[in-house]
Amino acid sequence: MSEMTIGGSGVGGEGSFDVLNPSTGDLVGRAPLAGDEHVDAAARAAHAAWRGWRDTPGVERGAAIMALVASVRDEAEELAAMLTREQGKPLAAARGEVAGFCAVMDFYAQEARRISGQVLESDQADRFVYVLKQPVGVVAAIPPWNDPLHLLSRMIGPALAAGCTVVAKPASETPLTTLELGTLARQALPPGVFNVVTGPGPVVGEQLVRHPLVAKVALTGSVAGGRSVLSAAADGIKSVTLELGGQCPCIVWRDADIDKAVDAIAFQGFRGSGQVCNRVNRVLVHDAVYDRVVADVAELASRIVVGDGFADGVDIGPLINRSQLEWVTGQVDDAVANGARVLTGGTPLTGDGFDRGSFFEPTVLADCTPDMQVMQNETFGPVLAFARGGDDLDAAFDLANAGWSGLSAFFFGGDQRDCWRAARELQAGSVWINDIHGSMVQAPYGGMKQSGLGREQGSVAMDEYLELKTVYHEMSDRSRGQRLCVHR
Repeated sequence: MSEMTIGGSGVGGEGSFDVLNPSTGDLVGRAPLAGDEHVDAAARAAHAAWRGWRDTPGVERGAAIMALVASVRDEAEELAAMLTREQGKPLAAARGEVAGFCAVMDFYAQEARRISGQVLESDQADRFVYVLKQPVGVVAAIPPWNDPLHLLSRMIGPALAAGCTVVAKPASETPLTTLELGTLARQALPPGVFNVVTGPGPVVGEQLVRHPLVAKVALTGSVAGGRSVLSAAADGIKSVTLELGGQCPCIVWRDADIDKAVDAIAFQGFRGSGQVCNRVNRVLVHDAVYDRVVADVAELASRIVVGDGFADGVDIGPLINRSQLEWVTGQVDDAVANGARVLTGGTPLTGDGFDRGSFFEPTVLADCTPDMQVMQNETFGPVLAFARGGDDLDAAFDLANAGWSGLSAFFFGGDQRDCWRAARELQAGSVWINDIHGSMVQAPYGGMKQSGLGREQGSVAMDEYLELKTVYHEMSDRSRGQRLCVHR
C-alpha cells in the first residue's frame, strides 16, 4: 500500500480505502486513510518547514523544484500508467498529463527568482517607503480527479516558488499518483515542504481547510465543493483560490469557417470523455448553418473510439465511476424527454469490454432548449448539446451568458468586429476565438460568476500566494516633532 508523506517521511493511515480502475472495476491499489492526527501532523510539519523554505533564496527554491521535475521525468512512464489505471484516460493522454505537470513546474521554478516588491516615492526626505511580497504560509492544495497531476501543478508550482509550504489532499478516486509524487518529493525537497494526506474530502479535506496553521486553500472542483471550502475557510478568514465548474458555451456564426469549427468543437467536446471543466457543453449555432454544423459534428463523434485506456487506438476512456455514468445518462434522458433529438450515441456502452466499466457513447443532441438540464448543468461527460442561435448576435450573447457559469466560452465567426465583440461580451474568464486549444501556462486562468475566485497560471498566479507588506523605514536620527505632548 502507498504511504502518505508527512514531514519528509512515509506514513501509513489508520486504515485504507480501495482505488478502482474505472475501465474494469478492478482493484488498482489501496490508499491510506488519514486520521485527525495525520492531518494535524502534516499541517504542523508544513508550518515548521515554512520559515526555512521562505528564507531560502528564490534561485535555490527553483533548483529544488527542478530536482522534483527531474524525478518526475525519470518516472514518467510509471506515473502515466498509474494515471491510466486509476483515472481511466488513454495512456497517451496520461503521458501528456505528466508532461504538462513538468511544464507548469518548470515555469514556476523560473518565477521563484522573479518575485519583486516596490519602492515608493516618499513624502519625506529621510523616510524610505517600500513594499515587500512575502509568502502566505501553509497552503492546502486540493486537486480533482480528472487531471490530478496537472491541476495540482497549477497550485503547488506557484505556492512552492513563492516560498509557501504545501499539504496536498488528492481526490479519493485518484490518490495514487499524488502519493507517488510525495515519495519523489522526499528526496527533492526539504522535509515538510510538500506533504500528502489522503481520505474523503468531507472529512479529511474539511479538517485540513479548517486547521489553524493553514493560511490558504487552493481547490479545483465543483461549485458545491467550492461552497464547502469557502464555508470552512471563512472561520479563519483564509485566502482561497477556487477553480470551479463550467457550463461552457460556444457560438458558431454564419460566416465562420465551418470545417474548422466542427473539428475544434468535436475535439474539445469529447476529449477526456468530456470530463474537462473548460470543455464545450452547449453550442449555439446561427440558423443558416445549424443543420450542417450539427450533422458534421455528429459524424465525427460517431468515429470516436471508446475503450480501456491501455488498448491501442482508443480515443477516450470511461467516466470516473458509476455515479458519474448515472448523472450523464440522466441529463441525456431529460433532454430526450423534453424534445431533443439524438443524432449519435445517447446511452451507456455495454457488452464485451464495457460491462465492468463506466463507459458512455459520444453523444450529440440536437434541438436543445434552455430549460433542459444539459443546457443548465455541467454534464462532465461525452455529450454535446446543440441549440439554434437565431440570427441576432446580441441575443446569442445573452443566451451564452445566461446561468451561473463563467469559466470558458468559445466563438467562431468571420467578421473581425464580431470576434472583438465576442471577446468583450462573453462573460468568462477565458475566451477562445476561432479555435479551441488548451490553456497556456503563461496565461492567467480562472472563472467569473460561480466558476471560481482568483487566477491560476501565469506570473499573476504568484500573487495568489504572496502577501503585500508596506514598510515605512525611518532613517533620520532627528525627532519630527510629531509626537503627542505628554503633560507632566
